[in-house]
Amino acid sequence: MLKITWDDKICIHSGNCVKSLPSVFQVKDGKFVIIPDGAPEDQVRKTVNACPSGALKIQG
Repeated sequence: MLKITWDDKICIHSGNCVKSLPSVFQVKDGKFVIIPDGAPEDQVRKTVNACPSGALKIQG
């Protein structure tokens, strides 16, 4: 399983991740939630790489 990190200090809250892959990136009760195994790895990587601020990273 992928390990995804999110840096809230640089996130610009564009919502691209939530819109493009809501099975992985969600906002619940005002908190950002990441479910790494919520979609195929290639889709997760594509969404993380498209993060405009670079706040999302894949570790390892």
